[in-house]
Amino acid sequence: MDRRISVERATLTTNAYGERVETWAALATVWADVNYRVGGSESIQSEQIFSEQRVNFTIRYSNTLSNLKTSDRVTYNNEIYQIEGVQEIGRNEGIRLVTTLRGE
Repeated sequence: MDRRISVERATLTTNAYGERVETWAALATVWADVNYRVGGSESIQSEQIFSEQRVNFTIRYSNTLSNLKTSDRVTYNNEIYQIEGVQEIGRNEGIRLVTTLRGE
């Protein structure tokens, strides 16, 4: 676990105009193991090419991150990874975050 990642959660706040806006706040910044899964995909939508790369992040278990959801996200190397699944490893030994990086 030699890479720094940030796990973030969306919150609703009110801007200066009284509108509700979604902002992202860091839940924790932790050390992780990064595993780029074999495969990926590309698709064409509205004449633009989109790609997907699946990446697993393995982190140590913590009470702070034990309630992660698929609506949360991971930031790593200035990229945003959508969490597709959260898997417990052993009995409170670790957490595997199954994510997808989407790009244009």
